[in-house]
Amino acid sequence: MTADAKKKKIAAIVVFSVIGVAMIVAVAVGVTWSRKSAKEHKGTASSKKAIEAICQPTSYKETCQSSLENAAGDTSDPKELIKAGFQVAADKLDEVIQNSNTLKDLAKDPMASQALDVCKEMLNTAAEDLLGAVDKMGPLDASKMNEYVEDLKVWLSAAVNHQQTCLDAFEGTKGEAGEKMKGFLKTAQELTSNGLAMVSEISSLLGSLTSNSHRRRLLSSSSGGQKSKRVYKPLPSWIGARKLDLLTATPQSLKPNVVVAQDGTGKYKSINEALKEVPKKSAEPFVIYIKEGVYKEYVIVDKEMTNVVMIGDGPTKTRISGSKNYADGTATMYTATFAAVGDYFVAKGIGFENTAGAAKHQAVALRVQSDFSIFYNCYIDAYQDTLYTQTYRQYYRDCTISGTVDFIFGDGVAMFQKLQDGG
Repeated sequence: MTADAKKKKIAAIVVFSVIGVAMIVAVAVGVTWSRKSAKEHKGTASSKKAIEAICQPTSYKETCQSSLENAAGDTSDPKELIKAGFQVAADKLDEVIQNSNTLKDLAKDPMASQALDVCKEMLNTAAEDLLGAVDKMGPLDASKMNEYVEDLKVWLSAAVNHQQTCLDAFEGTKGEAGEKMKGFLKTAQELTSNGLAMVSEISSLLGSLTSNSHRRRLLSSSSGGQKSKRVYKPLPSWIGARKLDLLTATPQSLKPNVVVAQDGTGKYKSINEALKEVPKKSAEPFVIYIKEGVYKEYVIVDKEMTNVVMIGDGPTKTRISGSKNYADGTATMYTATFAAVGDYFVAKGIGFENTAGAAKHQAVALRVQSDFSIFYNCYIDAYQDTLYTQTYRQYYRDCTISGTVDFIFGDGVAMFQKLQDGG
């Protein structure tokens, strides 16, 4: 290791272990405090200067500064200021949700009324993501900084996208409700965007601290100018932590909690009946084996149903089928035959389909809003917006998609391996 490299390594250690987490955040947003200036700036003056600095990387600086000046008190701790920013955004969303009740009379158009329902659902989820970010900032641990920043970016990006989904739901509707909602959401969107900008600055700092050593590893592993073989990206770290060997998993090896079968050989004949047995917020996998058959039902694995694992007899044998569509008067999000919302959802050997066809416009077969979700050996078949990858981290392996994929998330990650796309 060169002398310069040693100095950079020592500097990184000092940043993490001596200066502390709060200073990492401060450096990330451009705050350079000396001991002398820290003593000179106290109380309100010190807080104001810290707020100006922490709002520097944001797109809506005026909104950032005014909101923090009202909410942060006299603190100049960058970590506390960022937490306050997340909290203010969550509070603003709660205010919008309350205001949305006043739009009921304006949403007389059936599609506008559905759009209002979409908004309430999405904005509540966005507020939960922001409050989760507040909690995450509390015990911020320098040794897990990369993990913490990844979570924050995913949740804040999701909060941004949920708000946009709300507004998108009003496209093509009649009346003033859509424009009113856009006005209500303006400040909340700016505050959430600002929070994401702050977290992105933290991420940039971490990247700069490790970029030199990363480049050295890449150079040392190069093949002397020859073309390297194309390889798939490694599995995300959260896949291995699940301890699920999906490649070899069978209904028997997974030991299902419930069996669904249309021929009466299971406990239930419908998937929705089986879902009633799923415990709320379970930390353990709840396995549902769905035997061969075409299940004509609309399924939502809601956010209270975590760690649900569904396994079928194969994607052409176990099929979940629906035909809801936008042309017949259903909001795009609600056209999904199957919606996975609860975190840690897993599906293997199942077909998801929407049979509405091209003339019916948006008609979703599978909507995914489940963080850390996995789909292995599944068929997803429709025409327009077949797969609606809404937000958060998703992994697809050996799946076939017929139709189009609607990507709407930002820092959420949908990873596809050996994916066959029917176009």
